Amino acid sequence: MVPYIIGGVLLVLGALLAILVPMKIKNKNIEIRFMQTTPVEELKAILAGNAAAGLEGYRHYVELTGLAEAEKPLKAPFSEKEVAYYNADLYQVYEEKQTTADKSGSTQTVKKSEAHMASDKSTQAIVIKDKNSPIKVFVDINQSGLQLDTLKTFDRFEPLNNIQSYGYFNNYRYNNMGAATLGFRMSERTIPLGQALYALGEAKLENDRILLQRPSDKKPFIVSVRGKSDIVRGNKSGANAALVFGIIIAVAGILLMIFLNR
Repeated sequence: MVPYIIGGVLLVLGALLAILVPMKIKNKNIEIRFMQTTPVEELKAILAGNAAAGLEGYRHYVELTGLAEAEKPLKAPFSEKEVAYYNADLYQVYEEKQTTADKSGSTQTVKKSEAHMASDKSTQAIVIKDKNSPIKVFVDINQSGLQLDTLKTFDRFEPLNNIQSYGYFNNYRYNNMGAATLGFRMSERTIPLGQALYALGEAKLENDRILLQRPSDKKPFIVSVRGKSDIVRGNKSGANAALVFGIIIAVAGILLMIFLNR
C-alpha cells in the first residue's frame, strides 16, 4: 500500500511540474514578446495626461530600455567599483584532515572546503535613464516579485596573508572552522553603471518622478541586464527543463508502484 501512496504522490507532482510550470512560463513569454518598448518621454506624457484628467495614481504597464544609473555613488564591497547595484558573498576557504580506516589500515587525506560567511547587497533604487532623454525611471529593488537579472563581475580567491589589501576585512573577524584557513573567496553580482537594461513593470507618476512598480495583475516584473530575446530564450530553456524533470518524477512514481508491489 505504501509504494502506491508514494508512487501516486510522485506521479501527481511530476505531472503538475511537467504541465503547469511550462504553461506558466509560456504565458510569461507571450506577455514579454508582444510588448513594445515605450520611450520615457512618451511614457511621462501618458502618465501626466491621465493625472491631468483626474486619474491620480494611474499605473501604466510598460516595457522600457535604458542605461543603469544610481541616485548616490555606490561601491561594491570587494572590487570597490562604482555600480548601480551589487550582491556580494564571502566564503571562507579551509582545509581539514580526514582519517578513514579500511582493512589495510588508516588513510589520512586533506579535504579542501568552503563555508559561506557573509552576504551584502545594496538596497537603494536602480535608476534607468533613456539614452535619448534626461528623464529617469526609478525602481525600488526591494519590491516582492521582482525578477532582477545581474552580471557576475567579480569572483576571486585571496590567500589569508593578502586579505588586508581589501578594505572590507579591516574590521572583519572569522572562525577557524577547526581547520587551517587558506583564505577567502569573494564573489559579486552587479549591475555596472552605464549597463544596458531591459525592464517590464507598471509605471506611476509620483512627485514628478516615474516609479516602476510591481504589476497588480501578476504580469511579469523584470529588470534585467539581458535583452528581450535572451530573456525569452532563457525562459524557454527553463520550461523544457521543468518538463523533462516532471516526466522523470512521474515515471519514477509509476516504476515505484509497479516494482515494489511484486
